[in-house]
Amino acid sequence: MSVRSAEVRGRVAISASRPRNAAKAGRIWNSMVVPQSKVVFVNVSKNASTSLKWLTAELSGQDPATFHSVMGLAPTRQQTIHRRASFVDVPKLVDLDEDERAEISPENGWFIFGVIRDPRVRAWSAWQSKFLVGNPRHAWHKFRDAPWMPRVPESDADVVEDFARFVQALRGPGGADLLNDSHFKPQTEALGESVVPYSHLYEVSELPLMLDDLRAHLEAQGLPGTYTLTRENETPLAVAGRVFGDDVLAILDDVYAGDIERFGHLWDFDAVLAKDPTWAKEAFRDIAGRVATGQRIADLALGADRLRDEVRDLEKARRADQRQIAGLQARVADLEAALERRTLRGFPGAVAGRVRRTFGA
Repeated sequence: MSVRSAEVRGRVAISASRPRNAAKAGRIWNSMVVPQSKVVFVNVSKNASTSLKWLTAELSGQDPATFHSVMGLAPTRQQTIHRRASFVDVPKLVDLDEDERAEISPENGWFIFGVIRDPRVRAWSAWQSKFLVGNPRHAWHKFRDAPWMPRVPESDADVVEDFARFVQALRGPGGADLLNDSHFKPQTEALGESVVPYSHLYEVSELPLMLDDLRAHLEAQGLPGTYTLTRENETPLAVAGRVFGDDVLAILDDVYAGDIERFGHLWDFDAVLAKDPTWAKEAFRDIAGRVATGQRIADLALGADRLRDEVRDLEKARRADQRQIAGLQARVADLEAALERRTLRGFPGAVAGRVRRTFGA
C-alpha cells in the first residue's frame, strides 16, 4: 500500500535544474505557444486538458465554430478542441527553430505552465473517459480489439474487476502502447522539465490559483480579461478506494514511480483509499447510454472516412481521365494539322493536272 503525506497545496516547486530558456525543447510536441500573450501551455492529458485548451483558444483568438464544425470521433462539442490542427497561429515548441525557442524564458516575461495530478487517480479517470464510457476514438477505434476492454457494467464489482484487468495490461504485452498514449503517459515524461523552463506548475486542484496568476500575467502584458475554465463531466463514477486493490496499487506505483518520486509529496493517497462513495444506478445507465452513443459516433465517423476515401479515389481517377482525354485531344490536333499540311502541299499539283487534262495541254 502506498502512503503519502500531504503538504499545503499551492504552486508546485520548480525543479532546481530548470533550464533558462526553451532552446532545447524541440521535442515537446504537446505544447501550445501563444506569442502575443507570452504564454506557453504544456498539456498533460487528463489534467483539465479540455478546459485548458479552450482557455488557450480564447487567449489566442480562435473561432469556436472552427472546432465545432470538424467531423471526426469527438463525442461532444467540447471534445472537438483536441483537434490540434484546427488551431491557427498557435505553434508547438517543435514548430519553432532553436533561436525562437531561446527567446521563450521566464526571464523574458513568459508565463510557461503545466498541470499535474496524482497519477493513480489520473489513470482511473482516463480509464473511465476513454474506455468505460466507450470513447469513440479509444474504445471503438484505437484499442477496439483489446482483450481488457471493459464490459458495460451492471454492478460495482464489474467496474472494480475491469479496472484491475486494465491496470494489469499496463504491464502486459500491449502495455507500451497504452503508456505511449497521452492519457496514460507518465507526467514526468510529458512535462519535459529538463528542457522546458517552467515559470509555474500547478496541482490540478489549484486551477483557481493558476487563473489568478495568468490574469496577473496578462494584465502586465496589457491584456486584461476575465478568463474562466469550462468544465465537462467525462467520468460518471467518483473515485473510490475499492478500485485500488493491493495488486492494482502495486502496479500503478511501479508504472508511475517517476511521477510519485517527483510529486508524490503533494498527495495524501490514504484519503483516496478511504473514499467509499455509492455509485448510483443512474450512473450505470448513463455509462450504458454513453457506450451506445460512442459506438454510433464511431460508426458514422469511420463511415465518413470511407466515403472521403472513395471521393478521393474518384477524384484521382477523374484527374487521370482528364489527363488521358487531354492527351488524346492533343494527338487528334496533331493528326489534323498533319493532314492539313499534306492536303495543302498536294493541292497545286492536283489543280495543274486537272487543267492539262481539260485543255489538252
